[in-house]
Amino acid sequence: MATKLLVGLGNPGREYDGTRHNVGFYVLDKFCVTKGGNWKLDKKLECELALIKSDNGNLILSKPTTFVNESGRAVQKICRFFKINSSEVVIICDDISFDVGEFKLTGRSGSAGHNGLIDILSKLGPGFIRFRIGVGAKKNKAMDLKDHVLGKFTDEEQRIIELMMPKILYDLQLLLDKGLECSMNLTNRRKTYDEQEKLQG
Repeated sequence: MATKLLVGLGNPGREYDGTRHNVGFYVLDKFCVTKGGNWKLDKKLECELALIKSDNGNLILSKPTTFVNESGRAVQKICRFFKINSSEVVIICDDISFDVGEFKLTGRSGSAGHNGLIDILSKLGPGFIRFRIGVGAKKNKAMDLKDHVLGKFTDEEQRIIELMMPKILYDLQLLLDKGLECSMNLTNRRKTYDEQEKLQG
C-alpha cells in the first residue's frame, strides 16, 4: 500500500456532532480508533490529521476544518504537502440518495450535488475515490435540503449506523488492501440494514 489519504467530510464544532452531514467525520473517527491513531490539529493545512504507519505504506487520515462546502481547499493543501496524487485520495461523505447505513464505493464519478464533492472536484479533478454513506432522503419534500443534512440522526437512524459500522470499516480496509477495482464489486453488493439486522439476530 502506497501513501494514501482518507478524508472524512463534515463541519467542525461540537454543534455539528451527530448530524447527517458529519457522517464522514464519524466514520473516520471510528476507523482512526481501530488503527490506534491520534488526531492533531494542523492549522496550516486547515485540518485535523492522524498519521498511520504500517509495513505496507503510510496512511494519512484527515478531517478538514474548512466546513464541508470548502473542503477542497484543505484537501488540495494536504495533497501538495504530502505529494499525494488524486487517485490515492478517498473521500468519505454523506449521500442522501441511499437509505441510512447503506454505502457505495465509486471512482471518477460526479458530485451527486454534494457541495463538498463539488469543491474537491474543482481543486483535484475527478480522479479521487468516493466512499458514500447513506443518510436517507428528506422525509418532508417541503424541507430545505440544508436543514435535512444539518439535522441530527434520530435515535433509530443512529442505531442503524452503529449496526452497519463494522461492515463499513471492513470495506474501507478492503479498499486500502485490494484497491478500487477489486474491492468495488464486493463493496457495492452491500448488505442493507434489514439484511444486516437479520445476520445480527
